[in-house]
Amino acid sequence: MRWASGPLEIARRGRADGFSLQNKQTLERFHDPASLDILKNSPIDCLVLSWAAGLAEDAIQQKSAEPLVAAARERNLAVVGWVENTADHQASIAAARSAGLTAVAIQNFKGRTDFPVIPWGDRAKMPWDAPGPILAVSDNVWPGVSMPGNGSSAGPTGAPWVDSNGWFLQMARAHVSRPLWLMFDPPAKGRIFAAADYETAVCDAEIAGGRWAVSLDESVRAGLIAGNPAAREILDRIGGSIRFFDQHADWRTFRSLGVLGVISDFTGENYDMSGEILNLAARRNLQYRVIWKSEALAQPFTGLKALMYADKEAPEAPLRKKMMAFAEQGGLLIAGPKWGPEGAPADPGFDTQFAVRTYGKGRLAVAKDELTDAFQVAADAQLLVSHANDLVKVYNAASVGCTLVIGSPDTKRELVQVLAFATGWSSGARTVWVSKKYRGAARLWSIGSAQPMRIEPVPADEYVGVECRIPAGVPGYFALEFEV
Repeated sequence: MRWASGPLEIARRGRADGFSLQNKQTLERFHDPASLDILKNSPIDCLVLSWAAGLAEDAIQQKSAEPLVAAARERNLAVVGWVENTADHQASIAAARSAGLTAVAIQNFKGRTDFPVIPWGDRAKMPWDAPGPILAVSDNVWPGVSMPGNGSSAGPTGAPWVDSNGWFLQMARAHVSRPLWLMFDPPAKGRIFAAADYETAVCDAEIAGGRWAVSLDESVRAGLIAGNPAAREILDRIGGSIRFFDQHADWRTFRSLGVLGVISDFTGENYDMSGEILNLAARRNLQYRVIWKSEALAQPFTGLKALMYADKEAPEAPLRKKMMAFAEQGGLLIAGPKWGPEGAPADPGFDTQFAVRTYGKGRLAVAKDELTDAFQVAADAQLLVSHANDLVKVYNAASVGCTLVIGSPDTKRELVQVLAFATGWSSGARTVWVSKKYRGAARLWSIGSAQPMRIEPVPADEYVGVECRIPAGVPGYFALEFEV
């Protein structure tokens, strides 16, 4: 199922106040059933409408939506009602059933009903255990490089600040197997969005195994109504990106091959710290694997070089024993200050907030004080794990981007996905180094290409492993598929 929360939604946040007359007229034209023709030949097959029963204005809004709902169903488009805040859940479901909706998406829904319900919530308060075929997530970010004057955290000599949702999706997919839909909108002010920006929004979700509920800015909506070619190009680029990932749907079953295992219960304060560590590690292209604490005893640590445990509470004894055994057998364990005194002091070779100790064949890195700065934790973790354990490096590319190494469930294929967030860097020649030698040539996939390009790996000059030379003209997102 594909959600189209963009050109045709009755705004999820519900109201038109604050819009200019022109924008109100644009919204009204999008609510016209004839506007569905915009989606002709598009892979988008689901419409999201605001649907919060229990208030008088909601009843009026739902009544006005009836022609649009009927026209959508005639075109085989699913229609989902979006319910938020304190709306009456049962009244919303009853109204949706009566109106012929396909399903409703209800914030923090945990009950049971014979009508399809999609639970959704903010990132930190997800109803993970709620029944339903799909989970939807709000409180996400528009992916890309933060622009000066729009909340950028980058200083004049610092690396640009990248916003991405990939870390959250990796965290979520390590816990649930249902499809995950990300809800986020283009920032309301301060930027003009090009087709490449929307393609990046699709890719940011898809490469981590999720899907974006498409949402367009007001100028694109108005352009589509007016038949503007630039607006049409944007919708076509979105559709082309969706088709590409749907054609490679099996990639969504692949999982991270990261060398750092991050263990947490990802709730409360632990979500704030461990989640931000994941976010910042992703920005540093530190390849990690998410391990939920409740599932850690049953999961093997095979392939990991290090474990990180930043939760405030100590793990239960069986898990602690398993983690200590990992270190004793040659791994690195990074933990908070309450971990314990085991091991003999060792010089880490650089200034760090962690006291490093040898333990058996491995090492312990125990924080000297409470962990409060996720940025420094991620930076120290990268140094402790060492670039010698990197799985992939991308050369001649933008300094800001995302690189993810994932493997198929049968372990026969591995995929390196590269997404450049900075525009202007996307079409130059690049080199991708991978740490192992694979069988045969790599297949390079990119959006818009019907067939993959054959890339012959060559021995690396300075490192073990091989290099894949990516020719100029390959777009900002591409994937290298290898046979193991």
